[in-house]
Amino acid sequence: MKRVLIVAYYFPPVAASGAMRPLGFCRNLPAFGWQPKVLTTTPECVYPVHQVDEKLGARVPDTVEVIRVPYIDRLQQILQYREVLRGILKGNATHCEEGRALKSEVSASPPQPGTGRSTLKDFFLDWAFAFPDRQCGWLSQVVRHFQGVREKEMPEVVFATGGPWTSFLVGCTLAEQFNRPLVLDYRDPWNCNPYYSFSSERLTRKSQVAEARVCQTASHVIANTEELRERLIQEYGELRDRCTWLPNGFDREVLPAGQLPNERVTSPPDMPGGYELCHFGTVYGKRTPRVLLQAMWELFQEGHVKPEAIRLRFVGGWDSTDQECERYAVELEKHSFLRREPPIPHGLCLREMQRSNVLLVLQPDSPLQVPAKIYEYVATGRPILLIGGEGATANLVTKHALGVSSPNQVARIKVLLRELVAGTRKLVPPDATRVNRFEYRSLTGELAAVLDAAARSKARR
Repeated sequence: MKRVLIVAYYFPPVAASGAMRPLGFCRNLPAFGWQPKVLTTTPECVYPVHQVDEKLGARVPDTVEVIRVPYIDRLQQILQYREVLRGILKGNATHCEEGRALKSEVSASPPQPGTGRSTLKDFFLDWAFAFPDRQCGWLSQVVRHFQGVREKEMPEVVFATGGPWTSFLVGCTLAEQFNRPLVLDYRDPWNCNPYYSFSSERLTRKSQVAEARVCQTASHVIANTEELRERLIQEYGELRDRCTWLPNGFDREVLPAGQLPNERVTSPPDMPGGYELCHFGTVYGKRTPRVLLQAMWELFQEGHVKPEAIRLRFVGGWDSTDQECERYAVELEKHSFLRREPPIPHGLCLREMQRSNVLLVLQPDSPLQVPAKIYEYVATGRPILLIGGEGATANLVTKHALGVSSPNQVARIKVLLRELVAGTRKLVPPDATRVNRFEYRSLTGELAAVLDAAARSKARR
């Protein structure tokens, strides 16, 4: 059986959405003649912090060797030392507060250009501790771990899935060290990602050069949306004949027993005939429900909706710093239009998805990306309501008749919600044949064909 080394920074038992794709491939690759070995880090080193779900970890087959290489986040370590040192030297609690404030500041995503933070300090912090991302410290530890590896332990192919983009640098480095072909797997856009940027144009250019280099090195590149594939070919024309798209998916074998796809949609017992829009996962950054909440609040104020007809349920982390969003959320909670619940284990989360009336997706300002969670939504056979602009996610929902979508605009959302309440717009489950397209077993067969082709070719240098 041929061997593939899968570089996956996020991997079970870490319950990150980015862990599901490599897990799905690992479970199914042996059926296609490939034995996977996974390179990842330890759960306590993962940045940002994610929930650990041992039941999710139990889904990794016993035959799959998992190499966990820990590392130290140098920025976190320096900030902790500085905080302790200031407390000792000054004995002033205000310094500790300043240290915590800076720690919080630099733990956030890199700043957008033009926001006023493009200073020498920002450049140094990004260059030294966050290039190409905050996981950069992992690279040197991986290189040290694989020094002196024996020929018989080398894989036929190195497969790296990203982000974080440090995973691509790890994969590229190991492929060169082993003299083996490299396959890159884009779960998100890199430099054309609205969630990814630097405070310095110099670092932005450096990041673009890094991406161009790994793409040139790779024997094959996989994008998880057709739109991202087209963008990569536009940026790197030489990829045209060696870049394909392979969507995320789900593994039916690990879904909890319950209602079957294409089953009739039922309303919660306390709202017969109504809709409960259920969102699972963390609310954060640009993926905010503020516009949706505003639309719901305005409809309530205008007397067009009641909680017995339509309401919202959010299960997972609520990390939004949008004060207006929080204000709408609090008001809607007071009037029973909104429930917020804490994160739950992955298995329970899947069961709750299956029991849900309608599954809600928030994806504004991300034309090239499809959130990984949507494929678990698809697996349940429940209809999807997407709030987001035009792009990959809207195309997916429309092309496969998975549900309905609305641009992230108050007026358009209000129209959609009123149509749902009035019954002039229906949400129905997708057809089972469309759902089956996204099973990881069939998707892994396509991946195996890519690995076979890479193994037959000489690695590009």
